[in-house]
Amino acid sequence: MNISGLGPKTFQNCAAFVRVSGGKESLDATLVHPESYDLARWLLKELRWKLSESESIKSMSGEEQKENWKEVAKKAAGTFHFSEDRVLTVIDHLYFSIMSPDPRLRKEAEVLETTKIGSTKGCSSLPPNASTIDKLGECKLPLRSIIGTVRNVVDFGAFVDFGLENDGLVHRSKMGNVSLESLLVGQEIGVDILGVAKNNKISLGLTGLDFPAVTQDSKRPRKLETNKPQRKKQRRK
Repeated sequence: MNISGLGPKTFQNCAAFVRVSGGKESLDATLVHPESYDLARWLLKELRWKLSESESIKSMSGEEQKENWKEVAKKAAGTFHFSEDRVLTVIDHLYFSIMSPDPRLRKEAEVLETTKIGSTKGCSSLPPNASTIDKLGECKLPLRSIIGTVRNVVDFGAFVDFGLENDGLVHRSKMGNVSLESLLVGQEIGVDILGVAKNNKISLGLTGLDFPAVTQDSKRPRKLETNKPQRKKQRRK
């Protein structure tokens, strides 16, 4: 494939961000850069990890893991003449690729606990009348069955990009029996838009649960009493 202005080196750098499954090279499905494949193969043998088996990674505390990785990185740095920081980056990429495989490679039944809750089946992109946050605020909510992409997973829920400049939040209380831990960054899910607050924070719920709309009043930030203007006390003459 010949593309004007795209040389072999640029192509290699771009290709490093593409995860390919089912090919001859199993490392193509990981986050590891092709220039570090030899190092990655050595690390997999040294750590006794297997790309397709998360069980191959022994459970250990954060401190134990940190010390183990440092020891392996020091050994690899001397063998491959890389910096220890670069080796640690490759270890981290291997770890993440094994423990959090590309969600697009999973079967839908494995991604979500049910076939309806959070499924993208029957969902669509935002309609034109909700293409901006101002327009969305004027729409009758809830707006059901919108396709979104998980951008971040935190303790209290998941932030989802559903087509606007602001991501929405699916609070863990709006997920039904779907486990928060089952969601992965980059995964497509179906959401209902439940509310838009005065500060443009957007409340979402997983499709299939049919949560009611969240009113703006319930989302208004509370004002502290100390912010109220104080009246000056008049002295009696």
